[in-house]
Amino acid sequence: MKGENSLIIRELKSEDLEKYSLAVKELLIETYINNFRIQDKQAEELCEDKLSLLAGYISTGSAIVIAAIEMDELIGFTWLYKHYFFGEKRLHVNQIAVNTRYRGKGIGKKLIQEAENQAIREGIKTIDLFVSEVNQSALNLYDKLGFNTERRYMKKEL
Repeated sequence: MKGENSLIIRELKSEDLEKYSLAVKELLIETYINNFRIQDKQAEELCEDKLSLLAGYISTGSAIVIAAIEMDELIGFTWLYKHYFFGEKRLHVNQIAVNTRYRGKGIGKKLIQEAENQAIREGIKTIDLFVSEVNQSALNLYDKLGFNTERRYMKKEL
């Protein structure tokens, strides 16, 4: 990080997504390859689809994207949406990604803190997310930020 004052955490609008789409796509691809152990080509195709869906979600207001920008470079983001869980309105962290060069510098923490601020502004009292068991750094971050395991997604390969 060039300096604490050069980091901007802010919500992205549709026109911002156009500007930063390549950086968002690259971060999504890296996230899918590392967390879901899929091949590069499959990750790229999946993330192209996700990126085009995200543009629509932002324009309709059904997704919120908070970005970490330094020196006009998108270095991380979180993709959020509102949903109901057993009647409780929640804010869901759909994705969070930080450029590998900036990991360990508190960017993920700042993105989650801004998600918390967004939830508070919306009158939402709970934030939820899924995390991959192989992503130890994310598990550590969420533990430090006070997240608790509510349920566990399991699979059995046959």
